[in-house]
Amino acid sequence: MLKKIGLAVLIVAVSGALVWNFQEAVLDFLERGRDAALDPARRGASRAPSVKKTLYFAGAEKDLLVPYTVEVEIGKDNVDTLRNLLAALIAGPNGEGYAPVIPKGTKLRAAFPGPDGIAYVDFDETLRDAHPGGVWAELMTAYGVAGTVVKNFPDLFDRVVLLIGGQEAQSIAGSLAITGPLRVREELILDRFSAPPAGGSPSTAPNQAAVSGAPASAAGQPPASAVGVPSGNLPPVGGAPLPPVGEPQKKPDVDAVGAPGRSR
Repeated sequence: MLKKIGLAVLIVAVSGALVWNFQEAVLDFLERGRDAALDPARRGASRAPSVKKTLYFAGAEKDLLVPYTVEVEIGKDNVDTLRNLLAALIAGPNGEGYAPVIPKGTKLRAAFPGPDGIAYVDFDETLRDAHPGGVWAELMTAYGVAGTVVKNFPDLFDRVVLLIGGQEAQSIAGSLAITGPLRVREELILDRFSAPPAGGSPSTAPNQAAVSGAPASAAGQPPASAVGVPSGNLPPVGGAPLPPVGEPQKKPDVDAVGAPGRSR
């Protein structure tokens, strides 16, 4: 019995000594945890460093791409930061006045540099399968991606090649031919000072552009849907125009093989 009491006293004494010796470290740990939870400055310091970049979404009322400022996490290198930027583009805008250019659910498979200032951006097949199609919608998607990449990394890239499922995209959803690397199209970008403020709370009202029969904007064009709206026929983008698929080609007027020649 005395042995048990002695053992218990020894345990209590050792525990008290440990607590006494490490109490300062424990209190410091608790204090730092409290500061990180309550002090915005300390809380922000614990986050990964970020940088301000510009995304290009379709305007909800203007038939153009609209700049949208975000903060993205800085990666271990520029290409890693580019991937974070494209992830933000896929996530879509937060606020009124903007509409996504990438269909919801699309995943970024890869983004990597190529030769001669080309960036390769590879999306999964959702980009094609979930895209509403239409010339203008596809134009907004193609140049929304190109503008986001090139204008944020002008020292690294001046053109973008879109890939879908690892294959170079000849079209996004079949309405617009892509015949080469994409450059920035400044005429498709709304002036920054005319753009609505980025961020804010998501709109609780449904996007009128997604509703059939949406009213036309003041410019005479219908508001953009989730990824733009058809806006008439445009030539193929990214390179020299190609003849429409399936269009019969005019052949020279020649005699059939074996037929008597025309009299001369």
